[in-house]
Amino acid sequence: MNQTEQNLTRRQLKSIPIILQARSISEGVEGASISKTTFYEWIKSPVFKTEFDRQRQAIIDAALHELKLTTGEAVRALRELLKAKQEGIRLRTATAILEHIGKFIELENIEKRLSEIERSVKKR
Repeated sequence: MNQTEQNLTRRQLKSIPIILQARSISEGVEGASISKTTFYEWIKSPVFKTEFDRQRQAIIDAALHELKLTTGEAVRALRELLKAKQEGIRLRTATAILEHIGKFIELENIEKRLSEIERSVKKR
């Protein structure tokens, strides 16, 4: 148990994963058997918010890891679709690939620019 968890009640610790697994806060608080008011009071607490955010980030990280594991399969599927007999499928697949490559290049450029800005700020 980490330091943050030690400062939360059992009820709070039990409620966090239930709320995070729900489709909405309303559904989550109902599943956790707490009121929305209680949840919004808890979330004002830096200790609760820190743990809530930590657990939410862990869920996101796990989901991203699962997606990364399917990358090779997705690329193979797109390559196969580029060979489809229907011209529309080939066109949409090629367009999707090019759009994703464009976004990747754009993100790389933003990352480079951000790194340069960070370096210049540190020099000051």
